[in-house]
Amino acid sequence: MKLIELSDYTLAPIGQGNGLNQFYFDLSKGDVCSIQADLPDDAHLLLKAIAMLEHPTEGAYRFMGKKINFSDQRNLLPYKKKIGYITIDASMISNMSIRENLLLMRYYFENSLSLDIKDNVKNLCAVFDIYDKLDMRPGELRPTELRSAIVIRELAKSPDILLFERPEDFIRHEKFDLFVKLFKEMLLAGLPVVFISYHTDFVKEFSNRNILISGGNLMAS
Repeated sequence: MKLIELSDYTLAPIGQGNGLNQFYFDLSKGDVCSIQADLPDDAHLLLKAIAMLEHPTEGAYRFMGKKINFSDQRNLLPYKKKIGYITIDASMISNMSIRENLLLMRYYFENSLSLDIKDNVKNLCAVFDIYDKLDMRPGELRPTELRSAIVIRELAKSPDILLFERPEDFIRHEKFDLFVKLFKEMLLAGLPVVFISYHTDFVKEFSNRNILISGGNLMAS
């Protein structure tokens, strides 16, 4: 069964991109899709669209067969919870601690402010060297530490879909092998992934589907 399906989808351009014109894209368990585009903003636009951060001007988005209603942001939260989004524009809420940012989604869905992060998330914080920074605010962390915190937040969702952009640049060099190890474990479990990477060996090793975007047109194989 298709996990997501975007039909007759049209997206307005962002940045220096062309936008995307009436395309079809679907994603199922086990798909690992790499994006190649003539304009980087169009590749990024597709990730944002799958993450429900860019709304279509035309077309339908279905998640597990259910058509998504974009008219109210609250309708999207249960679906966004299932999507890990690790990209250059991902951020954290500046007036909350890292701990609170990691717990934010659980605060909402479990309706409690007395939660603590789970042991598996604590372990991730330890291996990414930010465990002692959990009570600091995002602005107090170095950029590399903040990016690690974003990676942990998205992996802590145990997402049904993972989207990421340029892991070779986003993740600290000394932690890249750790990310690859975690990534391989998720792929073995069948996690569907859509990613952008300019690391040729990474693309060759992991992708089993290719998405080509040129002149605002998308072709998926």
